[in-house]
Amino acid sequence: MGEIIEQIYLAFVGALSITFFGGIAFYIMSASYSRWREFERHYGAMTLPKPLARRMAGAVRLSQPGARWGHLSGDLKSYRHPPVHVRVHKEGLSLAMVQPFKFGHRDLFLPFAKMTVEPAAWDMLSNEYGIQMEDVEGIEIVMFSNIMQWAAQHSEVLDLMLQRAEMVRTLEKAR
Repeated sequence: MGEIIEQIYLAFVGALSITFFGGIAFYIMSASYSRWREFERHYGAMTLPKPLARRMAGAVRLSQPGARWGHLSGDLKSYRHPPVHVRVHKEGLSLAMVQPFKFGHRDLFLPFAKMTVEPAAWDMLSNEYGIQMEDVEGIEIVMFSNIMQWAAQHSEVLDLMLQRAEMVRTLEKAR
């Protein structure tokens, strides 16, 4: 009889431990994707128009504008998202996380009409671009310059935005 009670006890402790650590893992994942969800509220897309071009970006970072070093700059919610599919559409850009990271997250459609592209720095890299959206205050999506330049080849509007960002970068360096 004592062995059965011991087995029930071990099963109960094991189930409780898995539930506890699973809850902690879910909380960490949920907190990590909080910035994506802020964009999702305004720019989440269930269906997307046919893209003009599509490419896999190495990573994107969602952080406060000017938070070059992410967490070390004091932006505790700064997060580098794993590989993201970047698609260029006639009216904007779309971003989609790759599986399995996409679970529970919709694609983002970022319309050019509500977008501003600013010069940004990312760790040791200083020639990157930050996408700021009209409806999401205090957060930018930082992307590598090669991805943004590739996307600009497929969109005149985005090309003009990058030219403006480069002019701003030049003026800031001249100060």
